[in-house]
Amino acid sequence: MVIQGSNNLASRKIRSIMLFYLLAYLIVYSSTFVISSNSHVLLYLTTTIGTVLAGMFLAALLILKLNNKKLTPSIFGIRGEGIKESFLLAAALSTPISLLWLIGMKILGIDTLLVAAKPSWANFPISLGILIFAVLFWVLVGIVAFALWQAFPYELMHGISPKFAIFLIAILWSGLYNTPLLTGKLDPADILFFGFLFTWVYHKTRNSVGIVIAYLLNENPLWWVIAAIFGANIRTAFVIFLIFRTLVCLVSAVLLVRRNYL
Repeated sequence: MVIQGSNNLASRKIRSIMLFYLLAYLIVYSSTFVISSNSHVLLYLTTTIGTVLAGMFLAALLILKLNNKKLTPSIFGIRGEGIKESFLLAAALSTPISLLWLIGMKILGIDTLLVAAKPSWANFPISLGILIFAVLFWVLVGIVAFALWQAFPYELMHGISPKFAIFLIAILWSGLYNTPLLTGKLDPADILFFGFLFTWVYHKTRNSVGIVIAYLLNENPLWWVIAAIFGANIRTAFVIFLIFRTLVCLVSAVLLVRRNYL
């Protein structure tokens, strides 16, 4: 009877997760049609991320209600404890991202990297308002991608095999990030680092705040906007920021090794 009860509980949790992700897919892909892409691009981006954030929060409330669970910040991995550990671990594991960009700069040149990093909606000159918008936009993207699409389902599946939970979340997450079913953009690096490894980081630390910060550290389009503030010196600024970001990741790895965490 105990085994049967455990199996029933696990099955109910998995059904809840599948329902949550079904709602997530409906919300994310339908939100792209809320405002025509022909509208002002910043209005389009703001409305889209706002719709997704609100929709995902309501979906989470529904799932919590169905499972008789309370709404708390910790259900989204928002905790004071573990921020440093989650950031260090996520930053350390994403070291290859910045290292590959440094190698790419040496092989392809900084101009090629700038073209690859440039957001499609950003153009010179970059004003302070655009910079603030970019930071807020990617913070919200990080909250949705990691607090709502990773931390929340992981917390809901607490008690189920962690390996299964990580695998399921990463696979379902990969179909949401950058809407690959619509754009055709399915980046293996994003799936590996942001999907699988960052979900594993959450499993280890149970904190999504540090993960979001590490994500922002690695979001090259955001750093293109930051570098573009310097106008004609964008090349120098982007290189300096890239070196700085790489050093942060390397130092994070060293600190974790010294603590025997990795």
